[in-house]
Amino acid sequence: GGAGDEESEPIEVPMVRRCAWLYEVVLEGCGDGTLPPYSVVVSGPRPAMLFDAYAFTQPLVSDADLAALQAGFCPRIADVMGCHCSSLRGVFGLRFVVWAPRARLVAVVGDFNGWDGRAHPMRRRCASDGGGFTGLWELFLPFGPCREDVPFGSKYMLRISGADGVDRLKIDPFAQEFEVPPRHASVVSAHDDAFSPSPFAWSAADAAWLRRRRGEDSAGTAQRRRPMAIYEVHLPSWRRGGNGDILNYRELAPMLVEHMKALHFNFLELLPLAQHPFDGSWGYQVTGHYAAYSLLGSPDDLKFFIDSMHQADIGVIMDFVPAHFCKDEWALIDFDGSATFEYEDPREGEHAEWGTRVFNFKCNEVRAYLLGAPLFWIERYHIDGLRVDAVSAMLYRNFGRKDGEWIPNEHGGDSCLEAVSLLRELNRRVKEAFPGVIMCAEESTSWSGVTAGLDEPSGLGFDFKWDLGWMNDSLSYLAAPFRERPDKHEKLTFRGLYMQHEKWVLPLSHDEVVSGKGSLVDKMSYLDFPDFYDKLQLLKALYGFQVGSPGRPLLFMGGEIAQGREWNYSQSIDWHEGEEELRSKFCTWVSDLFGVYQHHLPLHAGDDEPHGSEAASLPRSFEWTEVDNRSACVIAFVRHWEKEQPVLVVCNFSPSDYDGYALGVPLAGTWRVLLNSDDWRYGGRGRGPGNHVRLQTTPDGRFGWPACLWFDVPAHSCILMVLEEDGEKQGEDPKASG
Repeated sequence: GGAGDEESEPIEVPMVRRCAWLYEVVLEGCGDGTLPPYSVVVSGPRPAMLFDAYAFTQPLVSDADLAALQAGFCPRIADVMGCHCSSLRGVFGLRFVVWAPRARLVAVVGDFNGWDGRAHPMRRRCASDGGGFTGLWELFLPFGPCREDVPFGSKYMLRISGADGVDRLKIDPFAQEFEVPPRHASVVSAHDDAFSPSPFAWSAADAAWLRRRRGEDSAGTAQRRRPMAIYEVHLPSWRRGGNGDILNYRELAPMLVEHMKALHFNFLELLPLAQHPFDGSWGYQVTGHYAAYSLLGSPDDLKFFIDSMHQADIGVIMDFVPAHFCKDEWALIDFDGSATFEYEDPREGEHAEWGTRVFNFKCNEVRAYLLGAPLFWIERYHIDGLRVDAVSAMLYRNFGRKDGEWIPNEHGGDSCLEAVSLLRELNRRVKEAFPGVIMCAEESTSWSGVTAGLDEPSGLGFDFKWDLGWMNDSLSYLAAPFRERPDKHEKLTFRGLYMQHEKWVLPLSHDEVVSGKGSLVDKMSYLDFPDFYDKLQLLKALYGFQVGSPGRPLLFMGGEIAQGREWNYSQSIDWHEGEEELRSKFCTWVSDLFGVYQHHLPLHAGDDEPHGSEAASLPRSFEWTEVDNRSACVIAFVRHWEKEQPVLVVCNFSPSDYDGYALGVPLAGTWRVLLNSDDWRYGGRGRGPGNHVRLQTTPDGRFGWPACLWFDVPAHSCILMVLEEDGEKQGEDPKASG
């Protein structure tokens, strides 16, 4: 061994072997508590120079970062906590920081030390002002004078001697890479851009995309006026290799871009891509909130994927799951031998229905963990939006619990006040740091103000809320036998009473095509046992109703080809079905429909003011023209936006054709058919006015309306028309190539 200061000639001091693996030496002159730099020279057949981790005594977490963490929000938490390559005193190594407040001992174990828990115990981080133990454990593990000496790709975990006296191997909650499931060890990441001399090289197109995104005003008004045609995807099962092999992010990117562009989708929503151990959870039971899902590739592979989307002008939204976490023994559960990330009382910390634990939203360190993750994904991976899952489970203490199984809040109510404050802070932090990023809530209750501003007492500050009520009502109506639909007519029209209460996404999501619910096409009038052709016709009408209604349309993968079976996470979409003539034409309907949606401002720009807004001086953007014809199962409405030509949407959900149907409209003139789902182009029977046909209004025909259109309405159809300006022919609308 040797010792000395950096400016004097080093001295060598032999070490004494105490046992097979332990050597020691006492250095004189270190009684003042300071430790001079030293290294260990190993002689023999494999000589080497070693660096002692315990020679590096300075704290690894600054007082400022420590204070921020303990206060509940640390902007740099992804760089402060976890494992990162850094250099201290000219030596490269790995710095480890973990929060385990009630642990007796924590040690780093991994490929680099033979998984020996005795090799690298971590230090307790005490407050510099003498305030005692902070709950953090830290260690700098040196490897050599060059960055190449650091064992990137090595597996590691934390051996924690818990408060209960039991030793456990735990993952690093802040690890940025993991083994490919079902293996679960944390991995020393070579793709940690904050500590890398050669971070991922994002394209110029991505930089331009981010500049445009930042240009959206803080209130989100500009984004709300733009079309959002959302394609929801579970990447591991969207498309697979010939033998059912999982495809890499880089392999999926060009195929998905081509598919989405052909169908005129401009936003991709991904089921969770944070690390999760079981693909059957679809990503909703997360173990690594700061790591990209390793089954599909490396962090840089995912960055390449998102960069490819931005180059194609496609925004990327990712599902984020802060409500609960899975109970794998090697993950977050009882992390330090006691309730750490979860509430201690099972009436708060246990979600029995889902078999998961609930995050402790009161604990500041847990709040910092949950607030830091979305900011990390936005900053590191250039994610454009987050859809927060299971918001209802966070908002209510009695969600999924019976009487006696939950604890009221301090006011005796059922709302979870600390979760409310967390969600409000999450939206505030995201908007402050990343203007233009979209925040969506999957919230299924009548909580008032999910998309209201933070200046309102119950406002959560989200940009959009999923309208699960619309989805459930629409599918319930269309699943019913035709003879029963007149009695269920309100399921189509009830939304008109609340559509201005929030800002909406209209989903036909993964939740409705799994777990025995069948596919969307299977649901269509299934109690009438119709043939497949009629099911397709009715599904086309549903999509037209969705796209025409106020709210951003979302369609889960497979819906564009009317896949016959329900979704299975373990196999690819049945793309061969899309090659069938009827389904190919069905897919053309989807493409043309979303193309028209993006092209015509009335179909999206006024989504959030269907009844108008005095404050914004906006007239209504939605107007019923046929709302009470329950016996015919026909509805119709007009979409307006400022001086743009209005768009009329007519839906017939009955199996009957209506010849010479008289429909009152608010404006006289020539109405041109944009799309007719019964057109030959879409595999229809060619009934009713075809695409591009012009219809002239008459001054009479429907009482109470200034003008009337007379035309044939096909069974199971949706027709979209636009009022032509001064009778002049408008530009052609974008269509798929077929």
